[in-house]
Amino acid sequence: MKEIIDYLTSEAFIFSVLIIAVTLFLLKIIKKYLIKKVAYTGKDEQHRNTFIGVIFSIVQYLVIVAAVVIIMRLHGVNVISIVTGLGIMATIVGLALQDTLKDIIAGINIYNSNFYKVGDMVRYNGEECDVKYFSARVTKFQSIFTNSTYTVCNSSITSIEKIKDVKIIPLEFEFNEDAEKIKKAFAETINRMDEITDIFEKINLGLIYYGTRGAVYGILYKCPAHKDLLARMRALQILHEEVNKAGLKPVFEKDIDVSVINKLTGQ
Repeated sequence: MKEIIDYLTSEAFIFSVLIIAVTLFLLKIIKKYLIKKVAYTGKDEQHRNTFIGVIFSIVQYLVIVAAVVIIMRLHGVNVISIVTGLGIMATIVGLALQDTLKDIIAGINIYNSNFYKVGDMVRYNGEECDVKYFSARVTKFQSIFTNSTYTVCNSSITSIEKIKDVKIIPLEFEFNEDAEKIKKAFAETINRMDEITDIFEKINLGLIYYGTRGAVYGILYKCPAHKDLLARMRALQILHEEVNKAGLKPVFEKDIDVSVINKLTGQ
């Protein structure tokens, strides 16, 4: 018991506690500084959150390692001798950190290449997800269908699809359908799309190309990616109502000419 009390009242223990407290305080100050600094540069919120996640996670590792080294020195541990004298241990530590370094390098690459950022909607493993958190090591995705959260190491993300804000709704009609009725139905749909919230822009494209069974007409709209599912469902419902009201019978074609759509949307 006396040994425990002596240790708890020793300079090494007291200074170790102070170093831990200072480390936590320093990390808090660094995070606040990063937020103010990035806000000052005029970056948007998504870029800011992503940047903070990458930089802060790297700084956090460096500060924690420095604090551990100082605490070990206070307890009389010769860190340099351990590193230089125990080659096997250094090798083991190096191998243990190998995956971490891969994750950090991948995280920096993702950020620099703007693959995605916090708040973006992406398609990961065939599932539409919202990017909830991003750091130098990991990314957290949240499925918009199941609300499940996936935490993935950055080095494991080899392929991902970023979902754009610009969308198109195509509908194919047989060649013998009345073109004027089709145009009117699409025009009425555009007018009624004001009922949908968070639509930035809507354009009646009219006839966009000829399909295998008829003429394909389209509506282009722009909205936040995470609101796209509800916006598309409501827009399709309105279009269905207007097409039925006009007495038209569309051809339901699943295969869409992606190259034409990309050209029209600039993707």
